[in-house]
Amino acid sequence: MALFYLFLMLLIPTFSWAENSVIKAISESVADVKETVNDINESYEQCEALYDEIRDSECANAVFGIFGRIYLKLGVSFTERQLKFQNAKSKNDAFVLSSGSKPRPVYGITLSDSYFTDSNWGFGFGFDYFDDYAFNQVIKRADENVPYDLGTYSSMSVVSVSPSLFYTWGGDEDTPYRYGKLGLGVNLMYSAVKGTAYETELNTPANGVCYDAATEVFNGNILDVTSIGSVCELQRFKESSYGTGFKLFIIGGWEKWEAELSVSEYQHRGDGEYRFVTQQVLLGLSRKVSL
Repeated sequence: MALFYLFLMLLIPTFSWAENSVIKAISESVADVKETVNDINESYEQCEALYDEIRDSECANAVFGIFGRIYLKLGVSFTERQLKFQNAKSKNDAFVLSSGSKPRPVYGITLSDSYFTDSNWGFGFGFDYFDDYAFNQVIKRADENVPYDLGTYSSMSVVSVSPSLFYTWGGDEDTPYRYGKLGLGVNLMYSAVKGTAYETELNTPANGVCYDAATEVFNGNILDVTSIGSVCELQRFKESSYGTGFKLFIIGGWEKWEAELSVSEYQHRGDGEYRFVTQQVLLGLSRKVSL
């Protein structure tokens, strides 16, 4: 028993030393973290001061004199996109995938508007990026479209440059912070698309069985929509291409905020088996941040 107490008395100082070492190590780590945070804040302030100096320099003013001010456009939108796939040779619809209407982020870069002399007509340039996923395949019969979950999907990324021509009102002495714009733009883009689908819209002798099965699903005669997979061949696609399109828009602005309603179409000009057309309807709210 005496040996046990002796061992305990020798062990207590060891625990105390270890505890002090841990506390010291934690204190040193906290101090290091604080020092690192202070260094980051100091670097950020230096970069911010340098950026302000560059932005106000003669070189930047010369660039802005050519292109105008550059703005970062950030916001949120409710957007619905349909990706239509057409046979490259016949131009007939093969299948349509829809991502549905849902909230999506808005991010892009835009240049300040330019005007023709003192008129209300002007032009502008914008740079946009979006990626999207669609998990519903649309079956269309007559004039009705119905989306179904057939286990197919598409993944798409698009980078576009959009020069536009518009007419504006407001923004004058009476309403200096409120304005409206109605315009038409051109989409010049690069896109990457991949996914799987069934050719439910291609009504040809070779694809008649698949087309008829999709019609039965559409009419409600087949309740298990995934049974299409037993008679239709699953198509896989992967394409990267350049393309063009258009954009029709109306914008209401207040200071740096803009509300937009637009309809766009993107035509992907690939060399594969399919020709892709993306149709988009967007209702969004965004704010322009000066760069």
